Amino acid sequence: MRAFLGLSPDAKTKLAIDAWRHKSLPQFNAPVPAANFHVTLAFLGQVTAKHLDSINTEIENMPDIAEFDVTLDQVGYWPKPKAFWLGCQNSAEQHKQLAKQLHKIAKIAGLNLPKHPYIPHLTLARKCNENPPAPLIQPNFNWRAKEFHLYESVSSSHGVAYHIRQSWPLKMSFSFNR
Repeated sequence: MRAFLGLSPDAKTKLAIDAWRHKSLPQFNAPVPAANFHVTLAFLGQVTAKHLDSINTEIENMPDIAEFDVTLDQVGYWPKPKAFWLGCQNSAEQHKQLAKQLHKIAKIAGLNLPKHPYIPHLTLARKCNENPPAPLIQPNFNWRAKEFHLYESVSSSHGVAYHIRQSWPLKMSFSFNR
């Protein structure tokens, strides 16, 4: 199976991003459906049952990482994959730690991950031959990451769909106001 580990915005945030995209940006030839919105933590590629067992064991034994806020407040474009995306100007330290830990776990499981630096992002559109114009309204979307997921990427005649196959909670953080 083709898989990745990632974060899923809540439904309200997915709908808000989709509405913003329609109001603020031109029509795209290949927009990512709102149901597929996610922030990848570690792209795993083709995985076997043995890889998944190893990943699951390592995740169950990794140190707790606290919940964190994700803020998508900038746009970006990568010409080689022709992808237009929403990104984080400043990522929470826990977000960076989680991605780093999951990359380490994937390597322990025997997977070869891409060597590029981790840039948290949510892909809005693919097959963009050029960088779209700046949005009419600047993005600013926030949600609380309370868990992360193992996604399976499933291709069909209707396109690609990302299905959550397993989830792991992040440690609940408490604050006391005095």
